[in-house]
Amino acid sequence: MPVTVKIEDKAKKQAAQTIAAAPDLSDYAAQDEVSEGKKAFLIWFIAMLLLSVVLAAVPNMQIVGMVILVWWIASSAAYFIFAPRAMRRRLEEQGSEIRIAAKNQPRLHTLLSKGSAMIGVTEPAGFLVDEPFSQVRILNSGKANENFVIITQAACDLLQPPELDCLVIRALIHARQNHVRRLMIVQILADTPPLMRVLAWPVAFYANLLRMSWSDLAEQTADRLALLVIKHEKLLMSALLKQFSSSDPLMRENNVTTEEIDSYISQGGKIDMTGSTVSTDYKIGSSIQANPYLEERVNALRLWAGSKEFRAALQKLAEAKSKVEAK
Repeated sequence: MPVTVKIEDKAKKQAAQTIAAAPDLSDYAAQDEVSEGKKAFLIWFIAMLLLSVVLAAVPNMQIVGMVILVWWIASSAAYFIFAPRAMRRRLEEQGSEIRIAAKNQPRLHTLLSKGSAMIGVTEPAGFLVDEPFSQVRILNSGKANENFVIITQAACDLLQPPELDCLVIRALIHARQNHVRRLMIVQILADTPPLMRVLAWPVAFYANLLRMSWSDLAEQTADRLALLVIKHEKLLMSALLKQFSSSDPLMRENNVTTEEIDSYISQGGKIDMTGSTVSTDYKIGSSIQANPYLEERVNALRLWAGSKEFRAALQKLAEAKSKVEAK
């Protein structure tokens, strides 16, 4: 009886394993970020579905169950589809003057174009709006891969060009990690008046789940991956702190300036007890410590930048890039 012997090609097997193990930016996301995002969605979906189905099965409560099901679908459509489209339409109606294009904003246009290509996402539309608050936000217009970036003039005035680049790269990282719609829902609900928030309770329930377990991790993921792209911890930290200083109540109360943040960053975030900047350093350091969310972000970014994992990730990504370019 003939016997077939299969001889494995070790070279091919090793090559296949190498290709499968090629590093990707997403490999270095914050721990549990992806799982917490999935968990929040599943809890929301199952809870709303069970509530609707159970009530619809109870005598004399069928109408209530159907109303909840319809309201869940309608409010989700309103916040996930119609509200984002309305926001995009309002921006378009303001004319081509605010649209970031090669003619009117060549630097920002190049940043969006090259940044998108470098990170591997579809280039989003960009809008430069004249608002008094410093913001660099990415939103979705209700369709897959139809994102748009909003940059305020206040952000351009507050930040140095390289710092603005950092925040735009962070926004594009959110798009790459499929964070945009969920972060947008959290932000829109936060901006919604309390009465309207009560009416939109099915979506508010989902937003609260995201806020409790996922959104902070999503921001840390954007910090981590942006640093892998930017490779400049102090620059990214400076951009983040200046952005916070424009909206954080305590920093505004303490009149923290961009120059003071530059001084604080140049010392590595440490308070110089012997120099003339001790009061400035203490003011910024105490403002960070007074905001648990900001303190956690800053500490997580510092730990990541100083870790062996970060250095190893830089090396692996550089090697993978050189192999792709060699082909």
